[in-house]
Amino acid sequence: MLLLLAASLLSAPLPTPDTLPSRAAPSASAYLDEGARETVRRARERRDGVENTIVRYRTVSRSRVSLGLRALRRDRLFFRCESAVRVDWRRGEPARVEVLGGRQVIPLVARGVEPSSDCAGAVFDPAEDRLNLGLGGFLGGDNAFVRHPLASGSEADYRFRSGDTVTVRIPGTEPLRLVELQVIPRRSESWLVSGSLWLESGSHAVVRAVLRLARPFDLEADIAVADPDEADEVNEIPGLFKPIRADIRYMTVEYGLWNQRWWLPRLVALEGDAQVGNLARFPLKLEQTYSDFEVEALPPGVLPAVAAEETTVGSVCRGTTERRKEVRDSLRAAHPEFKVDASCRCTNNRCHQTVTFMPRDTQRVIAGEYLPASIFDEGETLVSRTEMDELLVLARGASPAPWQLARPRLSWGGRSPDLLRYNRVEGLSVGARAEWDLGRARTDATLRLGTADLEPDVVLGATREGPVSRFRVAAYRRLDAVDFPSGALGLGNSLSALLFGRDDGHYYRSLGAELTRAPAGDAAGVSWRVFAERQSAAEKSTDWSLPSLWSDRRFGGNVMALDADQAGAAVSWRGVRGSDPAGWRGGATLSAEGAAGTFAFARPSASAFGAAPLPGGMVGSVEVAAGTSFGEVPVQSYWFIGGPGTVRGYAGGTVAGEAFWRARGEVGRASPGARLVVFSDAGWAGPRDAFSFDPPLLSAGVGGSFLDGLVRLDLGCALRNANGCRLDLYLDGLM
Repeated sequence: MLLLLAASLLSAPLPTPDTLPSRAAPSASAYLDEGARETVRRARERRDGVENTIVRYRTVSRSRVSLGLRALRRDRLFFRCESAVRVDWRRGEPARVEVLGGRQVIPLVARGVEPSSDCAGAVFDPAEDRLNLGLGGFLGGDNAFVRHPLASGSEADYRFRSGDTVTVRIPGTEPLRLVELQVIPRRSESWLVSGSLWLESGSHAVVRAVLRLARPFDLEADIAVADPDEADEVNEIPGLFKPIRADIRYMTVEYGLWNQRWWLPRLVALEGDAQVGNLARFPLKLEQTYSDFEVEALPPGVLPAVAAEETTVGSVCRGTTERRKEVRDSLRAAHPEFKVDASCRCTNNRCHQTVTFMPRDTQRVIAGEYLPASIFDEGETLVSRTEMDELLVLARGASPAPWQLARPRLSWGGRSPDLLRYNRVEGLSVGARAEWDLGRARTDATLRLGTADLEPDVVLGATREGPVSRFRVAAYRRLDAVDFPSGALGLGNSLSALLFGRDDGHYYRSLGAELTRAPAGDAAGVSWRVFAERQSAAEKSTDWSLPSLWSDRRFGGNVMALDADQAGAAVSWRGVRGSDPAGWRGGATLSAEGAAGTFAFARPSASAFGAAPLPGGMVGSVEVAAGTSFGEVPVQSYWFIGGPGTVRGYAGGTVAGEAFWRARGEVGRASPGARLVVFSDAGWAGPRDAFSFDPPLLSAGVGGSFLDGLVRLDLGCALRNANGCRLDLYLDGLM
């Protein structure tokens, strides 16, 4: 299902310049200083004739593309491709790409590594636009998604301002002066960008660009604006997968000076993520480098002839299928030691053909000397940590989109699954939400009502997301769950309560306000929350579930929270290493919460997990966690143990107290797509002055893990202080 979802997301129809709405704007207001006006004019002149005297180049390009999957317990690697190719490009002739090494893997489905060719598309024409390099038509071209800042008439979409000036000294050359052109979007639209272009002052060639979207792309809203006919297809996507959004933290194209004459590409990088409903986020990272250039060019003063590609390559691109097959077959016959493939790309009325030669020796391709030892090596990134930090600083300094007020976007329980839930306090709780895009931030208002308790929940919030951090401020009157990471208010527990009459959550009501911060692009890092709220008890209001129709099945009682006026803060740090589901992985989380008011207390905790390969094609994993508290702790801030998130085989929150520890161990087949797992869990919670390692809860069982633990079905049997076994279906397991 996830593979189909990702494929539909990547193949979704995107707006193009011809379909995007156009708004005229006086060009006089586009330039905030005269220097910016002159820089844009000179850059456009350069854009029309960039390096067009180059008739041939050879280079080695390395690329890595990673697509992740972010869920509750841990991040997963969804897809990765890496390659190293040698490009031999001649004007008017097909480009030759020799694969030096290439491989790809989909770890959620299978362990095997497959050979691959050019992951990111290394071939470029020096005479074409410098910002379109490697970004798959993202900027410029017939099928571009983003409006180019230097395109003719871009004043209707952007404002420009002169920025810093930097002097670069390269041995053997005169000092080079780089000037910054700041790009400021006029509107908060996903097809506009903000950031900076750096140009060499003598030639006005763009030598560096650091850009990000003016706002995240929203499939429903943006497709409806661009093409109402396509909006009908988008409306057919199930509400479970909405909203579908995508954002880019930064995208950069950098050039280096080769042979003291040519500005040729050095680095292309992009980092962002996509959101699919409230189910998951898909972090995306693209890295591509160029090195070892060899260049041939026309003598100074000699103008290039009209490109011959229209009559040579172009005729093949536009030819019949039989003609293309004939050319490909002839190449394969002439080079039997290679797998030969030919492809065409046509943009701006010009066609380019690429012929790719991949060695038939699969092992040679997968283990090429230009590739890291393993495709899962996280330390072998092409963009260094220092370069990445610098890019994030530059992206964070980009001028934000202007404030604006868009039409509200409405959703309700039937269209947005997070607005539907079921538990023993509210019964069936149905909500409605309105969202407003203000350009620099998004605001939202959510109202929900439970059919059993008839208590309204109201949340008013505003969110602002940058390249590094996501901040949210909210005021609320809502139902909260104790020990919130248990997911008691999520889809899994709601289905368990409704279908099986088993509610593993404990609840209380809160009225207050909060400010939260979370990492924008990476789940690892620091998150925090500052809050002030009034807490009160929430009573069980229903015993109805499907099993109650034919039995006397009833929900257990809810914890009786104490009335409290509390103000405090919570902070957590998370670090993870490793992405091979059948290899070495590990991670840790450190958390602390403190509050004052009716009760004054502090709660530190820590957790860690690790996984390692075992003999016989098996893999094992272990997770441990512990925490304690200081001061007077209200019952709603106790640690709760029991349920699928802590100790399987027991009801949620079977034991609770001021301190806790728990441990989980699993052993299963190394195949991540579907594996049989045996496990054992143990846990204790109670008074901190009576801390004990004799676990009151101990269980063992067997389960099925699918898509590297994204979906789990576990049969856990209680071994102490309880009898019987429980079958739990839940999301985001340990292994």
